[in-house]
Amino acid sequence: MKLWSAVRYANGSIDTWVSRKFTYTKEIDNLNPSNTTVLQNARKPLIIPTYDKSNQVVHPSVIDFYTEHGLQQWGGYRFWMVATPYPYSNDFYENPCVYTSSDGVNWFVPHKIINPIDQAPGGLKMGFNNDPDMIYDPDADEIRVYFRFASRSHLKVKMVRVRANLTVSRPITVISQSPWTQSENTHRSLCIWRESSHQWHMWGGGGTEAPPHNIYYRFSRDGIHWEPPKKCVNDNGNDPFQDIGYTNWHFSCKPNYQKKRIEFLSYANPTISNSKGGLFYAECSMTTPFLIRTPIVEPILLPSERNWDNGTLYRATFCLDGSVNNYYRVWYSARSERGTWKLGYTGGYIHNARRDS
Repeated sequence: MKLWSAVRYANGSIDTWVSRKFTYTKEIDNLNPSNTTVLQNARKPLIIPTYDKSNQVVHPSVIDFYTEHGLQQWGGYRFWMVATPYPYSNDFYENPCVYTSSDGVNWFVPHKIINPIDQAPGGLKMGFNNDPDMIYDPDADEIRVYFRFASRSHLKVKMVRVRANLTVSRPITVISQSPWTQSENTHRSLCIWRESSHQWHMWGGGGTEAPPHNIYYRFSRDGIHWEPPKKCVNDNGNDPFQDIGYTNWHFSCKPNYQKKRIEFLSYANPTISNSKGGLFYAECSMTTPFLIRTPIVEPILLPSERNWDNGTLYRATFCLDGSVNNYYRVWYSARSERGTWKLGYTGGYIHNARRDS
């Protein structure tokens, strides 16, 4: 399938219109058109090799270097991903692991990298890792992997650098709280937009022990030293998800430079019923990162009825293909009713469901 589309480069400029082929056939062939949502569930999960041999993973973050940075490849590969093994919800193995791919479907561990790139003892008493996010820094020509560490006494955000020669740095701590309370737990499922070398933006969830949860925004001049969080609201001064009857749980973000906004995909749960949650779309202007809107009030993806993802959805990550109408490639994590965690790969034109379209 040949598409005409614009490529967005790291400096924010758009190249002239170019023709390129996308392998949408694989995505469409593996979709299960059983839901009435904009996105359709993947018939089969992706096979992701894990160091614990379970091949169960959760909480992905993906970079497509071609559509996001105008590079055919980086470090030898077009797609990079970080995710954490989570076999049957065992956080002992929930450590950040790096994967690469040439097509976004077939993933493997790059030959010079040993997973996990950081390891924690597991359990809340001693501490466990969780919630990774992956960002490319073109000035340093490196990938930054951010992730959290949580124990009863410490709550941290840590960062590891992956360089183009596939060397991995030791982790450093960029946010640390000890002791901590749930009101200070404001960077759950953190997601980051690097606007420039001196403008870094982070969003995270939390703030309460029980739902509904809030969304918080932080700013940094270097991606290492972060300012205190600021609560995010919508135009009505309310939480954007709670205003539509849901509570944000785990989300990701990407810049849409054509529309001058940051876009979010959030797994959110209903606040007033016991029904299953779904994947939702939200956005904010690049100039007002603490003002988040939900122009699509219905879920764009739901758990399947009887397939591998029939238990619950979880964090999803996405890439925009760069065309005018923006085809979204989406990798989502989900649990089956049997308790296994896998990743699915889907795609679609999310903005067809906008209220203001």
